[in-house]
Amino acid sequence: MIESLLLAVIAFLAAIDEYTFGASMMGRPLFTSMFVGLVLGDLQAGVTIGATLELMFMGSIMVGSATPPEVYASSVLGTAIAIQTNQGVGTAVALALPLSIFLQMWRNFCYAVPASYAGKMIETAIDNRNFNKAKLIHLTTMPIVVGIPSALLVFFATYFGTDAINSAINMIPEVVLNGFDVAAGVLSCVGLALLIKMMANKKLMPYLFIGFIAVMYLGMDVIGVAVAGLCFALLAVNQMQIAEEEEL
Repeated sequence: MIESLLLAVIAFLAAIDEYTFGASMMGRPLFTSMFVGLVLGDLQAGVTIGATLELMFMGSIMVGSATPPEVYASSVLGTAIAIQTNQGVGTAVALALPLSIFLQMWRNFCYAVPASYAGKMIETAIDNRNFNKAKLIHLTTMPIVVGIPSALLVFFATYFGTDAINSAINMIPEVVLNGFDVAAGVLSCVGLALLIKMMANKKLMPYLFIGFIAVMYLGMDVIGVAVAGLCFALLAVNQMQIAEEEEL
């Protein structure tokens, strides 16, 4: 019981990291798995599994319209089950992957419904100049709707076993899961539209089309496009500095 509660606390803190602590990266598997191993009495296994999961989820960072799998509670649970069953890294990876997808669907629902409702409440509070209420809603809504379910999932899975979690997931109607998939696609489109709207001016739009051409017609991967984008950014900064020096 005590171990399951401690693991639930770790999962809760990891799940709310980006909402409460400013994306400190303390919720990443490399960090949380170490504490899971410490709680379960096998620190070496926790560090080893955490390093493997971190390599697997290294690129899972939400940027714009990209909606990656959930890496926080799923890594905590995967590491815990792997250590408890003495099955090693393979079990952690096999369990973390499906759970990360399921938990990300739950996060997408939270972004679409509770977060939208909370946003309207925050706007109303700001209009009424009730800034303390706005701060309270901001600091509690997403941690509660995301952190508590993640913590409960880890607690019940480690206390009652993974069979209970698998049974619960199988009880979810397929139409609900399909709805989550559709919502995830819609949110991705909205995110991309917001990015394009932000860049919708004559100075920035050419960079968007250059990136599109690089991926679609030149076959460049994400790293290549990122490096090219960095080069363009450095050139733009240098030109701005030269212009400022000439004005002086």
